[in-house]
Amino acid sequence: MLSLTLLLLITLEQYSGLNTPLAWVVTGLAAAVAADGLRLMAAKPRASFIAFLLAQLCYSAAFWVQNSAAMVWWLPALLIAAAIVGFFLVLPQLERRIVPVSLMGLTLLQLIWAGGQIWLTTHTLASLVGVLASLTMAASAVLLAINTYRRMLPGGQPLVSLTCLLSQALIVVSVLLLP
Repeated sequence: MLSLTLLLLITLEQYSGLNTPLAWVVTGLAAAVAADGLRLMAAKPRASFIAFLLAQLCYSAAFWVQNSAAMVWWLPALLIAAAIVGFFLVLPQLERRIVPVSLMGLTLLQLIWAGGQIWLTTHTLASLVGVLASLTMAASAVLLAINTYRRMLPGGQPLVSLTCLLSQALIVVSVLLLP
């Protein structure tokens, strides 16, 4: 929580009020700090989950507001196909978690689509960092799910924390690199 708060403060220092993508990232970081705080209070897992989904939606909005080109439709088709295969592979282990897993999957899918859309249409360093951040956030969510619901990974919790913080720091960097 401290790392995310520091990242939020650093980002706020760079905020000039004129940069719409940065405003979305600041909002997403605030939601992520709230999600982390709620997660630490163990009694509020649903609220933490919703706040983290809100953070992901804010991050994707930071990418979507940058899009001025025509949509690349093969990317969401590919992502949806991969998500369907992944969903059916883990379906037997989901039990009561089908709805939260689906919501998280759809949110991450559109986040990756947003980051990938910008990268495919602009080919800038900022957009490359953004799509890598989106993929890292998805990897972090998968690691968290495996570590929490499947089996404990060696060094799993630090790895989840590292990838989650890294993805959010990369999102900040991608927006700060915008011209």
